[in-house]
Amino acid sequence: KYHPSGRQLADLSRIYEVVAERPEEIYDLIKDIASSGLTEYVQPRYLPELLVPQQAEMAELTPDSIRHYPDDPLLPDQYYLESIKALKAWALWRGDTNTVIGIIDTGVELHHPDLADAIKYNYADPLNGEDSDGDGYVDNFHGWDLGEGNNDPSFNNSAHGVHVAGIAAATSDNGEGIAGSGYLSKFLPVKVDDEFGRLVKAWEGIVYAADQGASVINCSWGSHFNPGPFGQDIIDYAVLNRDVVVIAAAGNSANDRPFYPASLDNVLSVAAVDSLDRKT
Repeated sequence: KYHPSGRQLADLSRIYEVVAERPEEIYDLIKDIASSGLTEYVQPRYLPELLVPQQAEMAELTPDSIRHYPDDPLLPDQYYLESIKALKAWALWRGDTNTVIGIIDTGVELHHPDLADAIKYNYADPLNGEDSDGDGYVDNFHGWDLGEGNNDPSFNNSAHGVHVAGIAAATSDNGEGIAGSGYLSKFLPVKVDDEFGRLVKAWEGIVYAADQGASVINCSWGSHFNPGPFGQDIIDYAVLNRDVVVIAAAGNSANDRPFYPASLDNVLSVAAVDSLDRKT
């Protein structure tokens, strides 16, 4: 099967995970599997790391007739909204509640006053102990915790996901906290870290969000380890098979080394600047 662009769709059904009993034997195991001639590729599974937001100076937002200013009290602290021209964009279009941003991260605070109304709730699968919508996940009403395998995507090790969800989708113009850059867009919480904070299901999180109907998927994490064909297959599945825009952070290392998944094909790579528009 092919995407309308002519590119072949990704087939994730042929990807298998092998767990080595002793990590020190992983490369010998890879060589043995590769030498069988039965695989297209065999590679280690590298775990990405969270990108911790950098501190930056606050900048005052100056009134302008062609900009839209929501009434969120912490708006003056959000210098980046000026940097990305969000205020001008909002004067033209403020998004749509049917646009869902998949936040692949460490989980959220479900009852946060600036996030609770922005979550894309799955009303087809209410909290009743059953898989009411038949998607294979029991009670994934408000997202899913892939890292620990349950229906509660609340953070328990790192609040990084709360921060990222707020930047993307905090309820705007509600007189509370900050304004999410997605404005009217909703977000889908997908928790991918385990009880130790390791991003053990980051790539699976992309697949989950794509299958759940996300229009945009945000990955504020990554590493310099190239995920190889496996990572590219995941991205291609989301972008080509599911028609999703995948956005990933370019990293906080201030160097030119490729960073993944941001450096993979079909990913929109986003870098960071401070309030003076300088690379952080």
